[in-house]
Amino acid sequence: MQRITLWLGLAVVGAVLQLYAITSDFYVFEGETRDAWFGIPHASNLLLLSALAAVALFAATALGRNPISGRGIGLIVGIVGLVATLQLGYRMIAPPFDGFVPQNSNIIGSGCLFYCLPSEAASADLLAGIWIGFIGCLAVVAGGFLHAFSGAARNTPANPTIARSQTGMTPWLGLAALGAAGQFLFGYTFFTFYSTIGDDGSTTFWSGWLPSPHTSSFVLAMTVIVAGLVWYASRGKAPLNPMAFGILIAVLGLASTSRILYRIVESPFGGSADIGFAAYLSLLSAVLIVVAGIAHAVTHRAVASAPSRVS
Repeated sequence: MQRITLWLGLAVVGAVLQLYAITSDFYVFEGETRDAWFGIPHASNLLLLSALAAVALFAATALGRNPISGRGIGLIVGIVGLVATLQLGYRMIAPPFDGFVPQNSNIIGSGCLFYCLPSEAASADLLAGIWIGFIGCLAVVAGGFLHAFSGAARNTPANPTIARSQTGMTPWLGLAALGAAGQFLFGYTFFTFYSTIGDDGSTTFWSGWLPSPHTSSFVLAMTVIVAGLVWYASRGKAPLNPMAFGILIAVLGLASTSRILYRIVESPFGGSADIGFAAYLSLLSAVLIVVAGIAHAVTHRAVASAPSRVS
């Protein structure tokens, strides 16, 4: 177990604190308690990502199935933890309440719902949960970076699982990558997912980023995973045989499809929002991942019996 260091264990302890924090209350604003999951959803999603990355990479290292070197594992844990730390630290000094909503509310914008100077933010009382989350973030960052530069990490080579049967890049995998990009681009960047009418009669155009934060983060994660898997396959390093690999791609696409469809049918604005054309393009892009994954699996089912190997 020389692959495991005290520092990587520290990162896992921090991950436990992060997971606890996202189930707790973070603020009291205007006499009302705001929890982590709905109070600052994008920051909470980063805490969850950081915790899952630390735990998953710790487990992979302990099992000797680390997909990258020990140093790479420490750097990934530290960098993801650092991003979560910066986001949570910012939200401690600039809570996202009473924020100005611009007429075109996309993935970036003005106002404290996006990013603003702390002097412009509404005042809110910080509860113990957000401090626990911040301490957890610091532990993940310290543990990840200290592990990365430890002797054990330097002596831990990558040991990924690579399937014996490889297809390289195929047209179906290319379409899956295209669908992965489209589902996030159309739904959660600068295109209109929803439009709402304000009390003054003006129309606000929304991408899906702010109104459905957990769905947008989930779709972004699915996009990154599908793109990463396609990239590995294109280099002849797919972890599964072609049929199983295609099924995995299809399942990831189906997960995205279900979330996007849910937010089309169940708008966060209730029945007062119109659904934009880009929302349907996002949905069709997710469906494209499913179709491409199934097609890849079917066209390569003849080599499904080949076992995997460890490089």
